[in-house]
Amino acid sequence: MKVAIISVPMMPLDKVEPVIYPVDGDTAIEYGKPIRCPLNGVLARTMKKGEAVRVIYLMTAGKNSQCEQIREAFEKELEEINRIEEIGAVLSYDTVEMEFLATKQTHNKLIMDLADKIPDNAELYADITYGFKTEILALVCALRFAEEFRNVQIQYLVYGKLEKNPKTRKYENPMIFDVTSLYYLFKMIGFMGDIDADSASKKLKDFFAL
Repeated sequence: MKVAIISVPMMPLDKVEPVIYPVDGDTAIEYGKPIRCPLNGVLARTMKKGEAVRVIYLMTAGKNSQCEQIREAFEKELEEINRIEEIGAVLSYDTVEMEFLATKQTHNKLIMDLADKIPDNAELYADITYGFKTEILALVCALRFAEEFRNVQIQYLVYGKLEKNPKTRKYENPMIFDVTSLYYLFKMIGFMGDIDADSASKKLKDFFAL
């Protein structure tokens, strides 16, 4: 089973415009059509006929949050990709809700909710384009837990970049970055506690040289 974790923005839907996202690096995951959710393009290139794909949306509650409207748009977009591209994956959906507060309770809830919802032996995809900053740190903790204790494989951790032109107010220079290597760097550093600083620095240099 594939499991996709997508952080949903709180902004109005008209601020999340469909754009074509070129991929920095692995062009095998490049989807050449306009999309609102960057990970939907990655899924378009990796989903298979009859495959179970569970999408977990991270929803932030707040006075001005418009997460639900955008979640619906993201879900509809993926459904259309699955149909139009004649992929035929079996899609299902879930949500994890949290307050827009950088508190220990918020982070604990996010980590535990994800730990409960991620099944064993899944292929895990995550999109950190949106979401508030500490949410991303908590998400990485949840991924690490799932990898260690749910026997999941972290396939892709992606970030979609956009720049807004200050004159036209239009988005420019979109790009999807595959930042999965940062996750594995985080994991590697956690295993380096039993070596000296010089050896650890060499391991870092070797990692960056890959």
